[in-house]
Amino acid sequence: MQRFAKQEVPEYQVIADKLFAEIKAGLYSEDGRMPSEQVLGRRFRANRYTIRQSLELLVHTGVLRAHQGKGYFLCEKPLDIQYTITPTMSFSDVIRRLGRRPEAKLLSREQLGTPADIAEALGLAEGEPAYRLQILRLADDVPLSWNETWLPSRYFPDLLETVANMTSLYVLLEQRYGMELFRMQSSFRSGNPTLAEAGMLQISPNTSILHIESVMRDQHGRRVELTSAKYRGDLCKVSIQFEA
Repeated sequence: MQRFAKQEVPEYQVIADKLFAEIKAGLYSEDGRMPSEQVLGRRFRANRYTIRQSLELLVHTGVLRAHQGKGYFLCEKPLDIQYTITPTMSFSDVIRRLGRRPEAKLLSREQLGTPADIAEALGLAEGEPAYRLQILRLADDVPLSWNETWLPSRYFPDLLETVANMTSLYVLLEQRYGMELFRMQSSFRSGNPTLAEAGMLQISPNTSILHIESVMRDQHGRRVELTSAKYRGDLCKVSIQFEA
């Protein structure tokens, strides 16, 4: 049997996890200044570069803010995203309603033959052409979720060219293809990110994520989108809103 070596968590991420746990426990005053890199270096017996990596990771996660020449401080209003799933509301809608600025970064786009599980979810023949998009979604420049989206090619001609400069996928689908999307089903499970996902989301591999897979239909009842979204568990709380 082939054995795989366990991947070790980098030292800077271990230190960042410890500092984040202390911040959550209230060991640092609200809007207070963090200990200097020198003090933290002595405490954790780490070099200054490693300590700086740890602090910058906490900056990227929305916990700390950096002031040049002054050090690192707790954020006044850390991100706390209350993401509500409804039949029609999109990520951008939710983030704007929370007073935050949404952003979508297209990481990759390609056309492939659909694997068996994707084809089944979308009601396609296995191997039928579909687009696969990888999208990083952010709020106020802080990464919140990594999405892999599949769209049947038959419904979206020339999508790879038009999607390159998108700001919102759903706005693009509505404006260019006249398509309104409605949620058919969603499944949920928790876990931990891979090292690649942790890097994109700027979190430690020890941070929990919420994995949501959703199938969307259009106004004609056709299954037109399958998205696998991985949300940061440290910043996102997801709820479901049922129709009355």
